[in-house]
Amino acid sequence: IGLRLFDRNATVATPTPEGMAYYNRISVALEDISRATGALRQKARKPGLTLSTYPGIAMFWLMPRLSKLKQSEPDLAVRVTTAERDSDIPLNDVDCAILFGDGHWAGQTSHLLMPEVVVPVAAPSLACRLLDQPRSALLENGPLIHLEDRDQRWFSWQDWREARALGSAVIDGGIEVTNHGIAIHETLMGHGIALGWKGVIDELLANGLLVTLDDEPLVSDRGYYLVGPAAFFNSRIGARLLAALTAGLTYHFKRQ
Repeated sequence: IGLRLFDRNATVATPTPEGMAYYNRISVALEDISRATGALRQKARKPGLTLSTYPGIAMFWLMPRLSKLKQSEPDLAVRVTTAERDSDIPLNDVDCAILFGDGHWAGQTSHLLMPEVVVPVAAPSLACRLLDQPRSALLENGPLIHLEDRDQRWFSWQDWREARALGSAVIDGGIEVTNHGIAIHETLMGHGIALGWKGVIDELLANGLLVTLDDEPLVSDRGYYLVGPAAFFNSRIGARLLAALTAGLTYHFKRQ
C-alpha cells in the first residue's frame, strides 16, 4: 500500500491511525466475506451437529450430557470444537456454541445453562490441611491456581478477596493457567486451590474428588449460555440438544 499499517513491537502489532482508518472502511466487507464463507461451509458440511465452546466446559460438563442427545439421535454425527477465546469461536461456522456472558449476542438466541456461581475447591489431600484455616490464610498462603483472563471476565481471586477476605494483606501468586479445564485438572492433582464453577464441578464434589473450602459462593448476573440462531433451536436437533443440556438443571442463586 505504501503506508505503515502496524507498529510492531516484539510479538505485538498495534494499528497505526492509517491502519485503523483502513480497517473501519473495509471491516463491513470482511464481515460479508466471513458470513458468505460460513454459509458455504455449512452447505458443504455433512449432516450433523457442530458445537463450539471452551476446553473446560467441553471436558467436564458438555461431553457427559451429549450422551443424552445421542440416545435420542443415535445416527447424529456430533462434532465439538474448543477455543479459549470468544474471538476464536466462529459463530457463523458452527450450529451453536456455549459461551460466557450476559446472555446478549447480536443476531443470536441464547439459553442460560449455568449462572456464574463459584467457590474455592481443592483435592481432599490438600483440603484436609486447609479446612480449619480462615479465609485470609487461604488467600495469603494458597497455593492458589489463577486463571489467565486478560479481559477480566470471570471471577478472580481478587474478586474473592474483595467479597470474602478484605483484610488479607496479599494474594498468593501460586500458578497461572490458561483455561478452566487446566485449572480443574491441576486442582484434582492436588497442586492448589481453584475457584470452581458450581454446575461444572458438581459431579466431582459428589464423588469426593474435590472438596469445597468455603460454602458461601460468589454469584454474578453472568453465566454460560447455549447460543445459536433462532432457526437452529426451532429445528428438531436444536430442540433436543437444548433439552439434553438443560435436563435436571436447578440452579437458583441470588447475586451477592
